[in-house]
Amino acid sequence: MTVTMSDQTAGTDAVPVAKAKATPLRLLRKVAVAVGGLGLIVLGVVMLVLPGPGVVAILAGLGLLGTEFPAARRVNDRVRGYLRTAWRKVKRS
Repeated sequence: MTVTMSDQTAGTDAVPVAKAKATPLRLLRKVAVAVGGLGLIVLGVVMLVLPGPGVVAILAGLGLLGTEFPAARRVNDRVRGYLRTAWRKVKRS
């Protein structure tokens, strides 16, 4: 499908983006991000009971997963919102 100037809406600077093809390199990146993100989350959960920055590791894992998976980005945003609210309450008291 070819997009011409008449097909685009007037006054927008939007450039049509072609769908990314599933190349082996893209798949390898997605797998590496999934393994790394899940590994950070697991280490974070372990660090909740052992000494270490467990919450930070969990948020880092969610952030890493959020680079490739939109659902992880939404979860990360929600958790960060809860943590910010809790931090504000702690600072007030």
